[in-house]
Amino acid sequence: MNTTKEHKNQRYQQTIQRITDSYLKLMQKKPWDKITVKELCSCAGITRGTFYLYFSDIYELMARIQDNLLEDFSRRYSQLCQKPAQDFSYESFPEKFDYGAPESLNMWFSFCSENRDSIMALLHPEYGDEYFSFKIKGRLREIINEMMDYDHMAQDSLRAYFLNMFVEMHLIVIRSWLFSRKEDILSVNDMIQLLNSLRVGANYLVYKHKTCPDFPQKIHAFDDTFPTFLE
Repeated sequence: MNTTKEHKNQRYQQTIQRITDSYLKLMQKKPWDKITVKELCSCAGITRGTFYLYFSDIYELMARIQDNLLEDFSRRYSQLCQKPAQDFSYESFPEKFDYGAPESLNMWFSFCSENRDSIMALLHPEYGDEYFSFKIKGRLREIINEMMDYDHMAQDSLRAYFLNMFVEMHLIVIRSWLFSRKEDILSVNDMIQLLNSLRVGANYLVYKHKTCPDFPQKIHAFDDTFPTFLE
């Protein structure tokens, strides 16, 4: 009895995976919402009846793919070793700041790597789903906000600016990694260090602003008309 149930469950999972894989493959060629059930069934080698046993339409299939990805992302996030905010003043920044790449950066690339086909399809510059980009940005904001708490970055307009920049850079870097030619791709470690350098640089700017009163004038001395956003 158990063996029969396990066999049915295995067949169920295999069919779901075949449908999903075929859909992601078709998304490399045309917009996700323009793919028909007929096309998908032909690609997956199944009948329309089989498809409708699992999904009511293409939109439910897309929602299932995205929900599974976001659940996986949230699970990985919840398993990170949560660190308390650093206890240091900006005067001691050079000695006490943690310059190492946060664990969350490793998690982001692990997540994208292990879900590569799905992420490539959903973030495709022509055929992907912008709503997925919106949702993953929301999850990234949570992680980056926590990272900034750990870095002791003040809750001000400058932090909000850096937060938006970091979120966008996470997607820019991962898109570059996924869609660049093989010979042009940086290593995962290089990309992690690239993002981490932005984090360190942002905190360094805040440190200089707080400890050097004339820093805004120095950094913009080359052009008096340049906006002094640090002020």
